[in-house]
Amino acid sequence: MNMHLREYQKDTLTDTRQAFKNGFKRPLVVLPCGAGKTVLFAYMADRSQRKGKTVWFLVHRRELLDQTIKTFEKFDIPLKTIHIGMVATYANHPEHYPKPDFIIFDEAHFSMAATWQKLIDRFPDAYIVGLTATPCRLDGRPLGKIYDTMIVGISTHELIQQGYLSKYRYFAPSVADLSQLKRKGSDFDAEQSSELLMQRAVYGDVIESYRKYADGLQTICYCSSIKHSQAMAEEFQKSGINAVHFDGNTPKAERSQIVQDFRDKKIQVLCNVDLISVGFDVPDCWCCILLRPTMSTALAIQQAGRALRPQPGKTAIILDHVGNYTRHGLPDDPHEWSLDSKLKPMQQYNSDGTLSVRQCPECYFTFPSGPSVCPNCGTEITKTREEIKNIKKIHLEEVKKNRRQKAAEAVKNKSIEECHNLSEIMAWCKQNGRKPGYGYYVAKARGFIHSA
Repeated sequence: MNMHLREYQKDTLTDTRQAFKNGFKRPLVVLPCGAGKTVLFAYMADRSQRKGKTVWFLVHRRELLDQTIKTFEKFDIPLKTIHIGMVATYANHPEHYPKPDFIIFDEAHFSMAATWQKLIDRFPDAYIVGLTATPCRLDGRPLGKIYDTMIVGISTHELIQQGYLSKYRYFAPSVADLSQLKRKGSDFDAEQSSELLMQRAVYGDVIESYRKYADGLQTICYCSSIKHSQAMAEEFQKSGINAVHFDGNTPKAERSQIVQDFRDKKIQVLCNVDLISVGFDVPDCWCCILLRPTMSTALAIQQAGRALRPQPGKTAIILDHVGNYTRHGLPDDPHEWSLDSKLKPMQQYNSDGTLSVRQCPECYFTFPSGPSVCPNCGTEITKTREEIKNIKKIHLEEVKKNRRQKAAEAVKNKSIEECHNLSEIMAWCKQNGRKPGYGYYVAKARGFIHSA
């Protein structure tokens, strides 16, 4: 099959080549989930192979390895000097393979791990490209120690607008009080999350939400632990919904069969922890249920993004029962990626004091702030107490700012003796490099400040 790149893929390829021409050796390429990173860099690997270069295309999971090989086979790309493999295998036994001229790392946000570092250190002269949808780590360490430039391609929002990803509807009905959830390391305590989410009432609420918003849709359910995932699958089954749990310990043949049965709609709900997140392609998924609270923006984006693979007439449903949107925003919200600093936390409020993401109190539809009624059910949206407080505070600051500006204008080119009140005296001090204490002394002497 001939490979026809989309325009945004061509642009990314051009930018990557230009980075090499500009002297960079390790660009990190950022493209959203579903943008076709593997296809794009299979193309680049093939072009390098034709120039006589030895290319390593490395992934970190068995499922990704099989998917990558299938991509090369689909486009009839011969594997003469291209070697597709697992990061761990090549790091532990690099002597078994020809020395690389060019290494492509898929899911490159894992690059700081020791195994990856071994490979990078062993081949300092090799050109490297890192591919990722989410160039950030949970521990906050930036990736600038490995990659020397960042190429940010098309956004998720643009991919949806152009029809390369599906539209979505996001609902966030709360099913458990997670306000007291503790951290374990950089993320929430998975065991505590499981305990809170494995209550009888929670199971009922989750299944009720599924029936209300996504009944009959092929669904991936992300849970907090294997025990939680197994229990959730069992609860779905008790309700007459064919659900299956699988994890990294499930034998490969059985896992492959489960995924195929899911594609064939023999299975309706796949329950897992994080097996179907990073790079795992299940295009038949129309709904994601989020039951794993996380501080990881990468994980939140990867999981919600599983439902956005396009299909004719599809509008994905995302059911966020753990409030991940409050920490990471909506799936197509923009992010300021950086190689040199940690990802900035999501701003909960806009500059005008209103919520950046709003939730309907009636149907739990979650959407960017703006409309005065819920886009899903038409319920009138009123401002929260905190928003009203924010708006008052901003208004007060604006009033104070205007007063300061007027005072500054009033004392321009005047002496302190010509000032008429405390505000003007303080403005004069600021303009003339005098300390506030001097201003208070003058104001008190002139009767503008009265002792209690």
